[in-house]
Amino acid sequence: MAVDPVRTTSDNQRNALRAGTIPTIEEVRPGIHAIALDMPGMQPPYAFSYAILAGDGSRAVHVVDAGLDTDANWAAFGEAIASLDRELADIETVTLTHLHFDHTGLANRIREASGARVRMHADEAAAIREGLQFSAGHDVGDMLGEWGVPEEWREQLLAIANSRADFGATVVVDDELADGDTLDLGRYRAFVIHTPGHTTGHICLALEDADAVFTGDHVLPLINPGVALGGKRTADPLGEYYESLEKLAPYAGAEALPGHGFRFAPLGSRCAEIREHHEARTRQAAECLSAEPGLTVWQLAGKLSWTGGWENLPIVSRVSALAQTDMHYARVVRTAAARQ
Repeated sequence: MAVDPVRTTSDNQRNALRAGTIPTIEEVRPGIHAIALDMPGMQPPYAFSYAILAGDGSRAVHVVDAGLDTDANWAAFGEAIASLDRELADIETVTLTHLHFDHTGLANRIREASGARVRMHADEAAAIREGLQFSAGHDVGDMLGEWGVPEEWREQLLAIANSRADFGATVVVDDELADGDTLDLGRYRAFVIHTPGHTTGHICLALEDADAVFTGDHVLPLINPGVALGGKRTADPLGEYYESLEKLAPYAGAEALPGHGFRFAPLGSRCAEIREHHEARTRQAAECLSAEPGLTVWQLAGKLSWTGGWENLPIVSRVSALAQTDMHYARVVRTAAARQ
């Protein structure tokens, strides 16, 4: 069956990403504005916060995701809201797609400035309370040993993992969401879709009668999102991620309003691309393990295909890469056991 190619739906956002700049504020649907907030020294270089104007004579604003917490972003966010003829005090809700610091960052400041209610999936709220923002429910130090990471690498990798462990820990969550909830966003209604994968309690928000879905980090235009990067680790996070991609099938033709990068469509085509990427990596892992059954996760990671090569993968990305490799390793082992 032919799949329509993924196409960019915002030249403004795509060109800014290519140039390494921050895209200007953009109205993506009537009354919905994409505000790009800087992520200095990081890739991707910015995260989107979306401001939804309630309309019908109301000054209320609803926010989806809250960027990285820096003074510069707080100032930029305030300026963006002012450019919409609104004030911070007009914000009534902040809905967070997941618990990572580049999406929750300004939530507390917005809440304090406006009294807005902050909401996210119940699993994410629980993970924040338990300090599982990036640990995926296990001790990273122990995992580095189990993965066969050489001693000379462990200190650096552990320091990176620990440096991220506290991000998001202070986010105050007023309302906990569940799959199937309906959110009143003024002129719009949004349906909560629980999409575990990137994190255990990740959600997407499908806009009723608007042919658009806020995808957070579940589906991105260029990056293949990492899986099991927050919350309690489950038995088969990759399988859950595939199921979550399938949950977006009713919106296959919709435009994606992602957490990073640029708007794109159709959503279903990108979901298919991402699944194929992960399945290809599992196949590659199976081939490597068939040829060398005793490989450790560290050794297997070095044999898999990574953008720019394993040797050139930034140190800050290696903990995530090892976690992804471990998942593919486990999937290969589980499949082999089921065939016996």
